[in-house]
Amino acid sequence: MAKDSFEDFYKNLDKEYGKSIEDRNVDYIMSLVKLREQPDGTIDDNIKPPSLQSTGEVIIRIMTRHDIPYEQFCERDRGHKQVIEYVFIRGVKHRDEIVSYLKQLLSKSIPGLSPKLVLGFIRLLDQFVPKDKPTSFLNVIQFPEKAKEIMDTLHFMTNGEIGKGAALVMLVACEEGLIKSCRYEDIKEEFPSIRQKAYNKELPLLRDKTQEDLKIPIRASLRTRIGYTKKDDGRIVFKKTSMSPRNMLFQFWRWVMSFFY
Repeated sequence: MAKDSFEDFYKNLDKEYGKSIEDRNVDYIMSLVKLREQPDGTIDDNIKPPSLQSTGEVIIRIMTRHDIPYEQFCERDRGHKQVIEYVFIRGVKHRDEIVSYLKQLLSKSIPGLSPKLVLGFIRLLDQFVPKDKPTSFLNVIQFPEKAKEIMDTLHFMTNGEIGKGAALVMLVACEEGLIKSCRYEDIKEEFPSIRQKAYNKELPLLRDKTQEDLKIPIRASLRTRIGYTKKDDGRIVFKKTSMSPRNMLFQFWRWVMSFFY
């Protein structure tokens, strides 16, 4: 998603799903990223390590007070804000540095901070700054707020398929409007087990109208597993559910990567 359309998109999410604490935290981190945007569109991640004391205090708040949004304690203490910037902004491209820094807290004596909290925070960090960044297939998904459901379903339905079966699922997902493209070049990174020659051979054949009967059960499975229906005008309507933290993280990562990569 283009950076200039992200804010409007995010406002629409707020209207549909409402703002949870998780939403507000991601929103706050994104605002900090935006403040560090340079004229050339890159992000300045030259952030110095905060004090271990401040870092320990932030971990305690994040891990034990889930009812307090990050912005609330960051705006009261500049040291706490620096922790969030260092961990979640610099951490995008310097994950190992951040984890190594955080592990220093395992031998640090700070009231209320235990090794269990530190290790739990590192696991939390892995959700925001995973060891392996999401593949480019994330940019093919039409509904990033449902990215997890769509990706999980496509992986489930193509499991063990290398040619025709995989091509059928991807083509129907594309015709349904869940993904922008089903070209092999756009799916290969996320689905490496699919064979290029077999997939490309079957894909154009499956576009023929005589293959419609094969698509009916695939279409039904996609709608059931992901949880959506289609209006007569072709619009997709998802079941009313709260936006999961995981999908929020997918969306956050997709936006941040538009700056860094």
